[in-house]
Amino acid sequence: MSFKVLLASIAIFTVCLCLHIFIWRWRHSRNSAVALLIIFIILPSIAGVVIAGFNWFGFIVDIMKAPWNDWLAVYLLHFAISAGYILSYPAVEAASPSLAISLIIGDSGRQGVLYEDLLNHFNNKILLQPRIKDLMNAKLITESNGCVSITARGIIFIRPFIFIRRLLGLPIGKG
Repeated sequence: MSFKVLLASIAIFTVCLCLHIFIWRWRHSRNSAVALLIIFIILPSIAGVVIAGFNWFGFIVDIMKAPWNDWLAVYLLHFAISAGYILSYPAVEAASPSLAISLIIGDSGRQGVLYEDLLNHFNNKILLQPRIKDLMNAKLITESNGCVSITARGIIFIRPFIFIRRLLGLPIGKG
C-alpha cells in the first residue's frame, strides 16, 4: 500500500470525524448507529461516486493521479477504520462503571474510598436506565405497561451473539 493511499484514507476519515463532532455538538442523534453509518460510510461513498462521475466527464482533474485500484484501496481502508470507530462508539458513549470507579478512587487522593461509599455512588438509574434507553432508541426493545420486551429487530440483532455464546459453550444471558 502506498503512502498516498494511507494519507488519503486518514484524510477522509478525519473529515468524517470532524463532521461527526460538529453534528453531535449541534444536535445529538437519537439513533447513533444510523447517523454514524450515514456520516462515515454513505456520505463518502456518494462523494466518491460524484467525484468519479465528474472525473469521467472531464470536469475535474484526478485528485491523486492514481489508478482506480488505489482509490478502491483508499475506500476499503477508510471503511475498515470507520467500521472500527462505529463498532467501538457505543463503548465510548456509555457510562463505564470501571472508569467511574477509577475516577472516584483517583479523586479521593491517598486516603482512598470506603467500599460502602463506592457502592453508594452507583444505582440502576446510572447503570441500567441509559442502556434501556439506547435499546429503545435503536428499536431493539419496546416498553408497554411497565414491561420491556424484545422486538423482531432485536431478535435479528441478538441471534448472532446467542450463536457465538453457544459455540463457545458460554451460558446465554449471563454476561
